[in-house]
Amino acid sequence: RKGGMVSEIADNVPFRFVSIRHYGILDGEQEITSGPQVEAWAGGLENYSLEENNGVTTVTVEVDVAEDHLDYFHTTWPKALNKLKELSEA
Repeated sequence: RKGGMVSEIADNVPFRFVSIRHYGILDGEQEITSGPQVEAWAGGLENYSLEENNGVTTVTVEVDVAEDHLDYFHTTWPKALNKLKELSEA
């Protein structure tokens, strides 16, 4: 079953910064953009800043996270960032 966030690019500065604004969740094939399930996420931002120094790019991530999802992000986020690193170095 599919699940995830329904989001849009709020800002994009190529090779330097991208901001993703979340406005809903995906539950199977259904996009849910209002109601109690979404209230904790609506308007939340996921910001990625990229800085290159001597051929090494550092990615800084800032994420608005609801308190009850912190444990989830602490366990899954490192895996996602490692995948991002793997893809960008390929």
